[in-house]
Amino acid sequence: MERRGGLAMADDRFELRLTQETGAIRQEIASLRADMATRTELEAVRQEISALRENVATRAELEATRQEMAAGFARLERQIAESRVESIKWSFLFWTGQCLTIIGFLVVFLRNR
Repeated sequence: MERRGGLAMADDRFELRLTQETGAIRQEIASLRADMATRTELEAVRQEISALRENVATRAELEATRQEMAAGFARLERQIAESRVESIKWSFLFWTGQCLTIIGFLVVFLRNR
């Protein structure tokens, strides 16, 4: 009987130890799954970053764009200056014509008086 009691006690201790170890293993598996999920998310983020890097302009491309813009602005400034000179020229011709016309009308009206 003592033997059966000893076996039952050993069996109970074994069951308790087995339950504790099983719980510890389950916790470890859960933490590993969380770690794997985190690694998967990190890998996804790394892939997104590499895709974004491919779309980002390089320094050489930016420098080329700056040079094109500088050349375009220089052309624009030259065109504005030329159009300003043209506007002044035509304005001068218009007002000269207006003054001559008024002087002509005054001469005609004053002679007829």
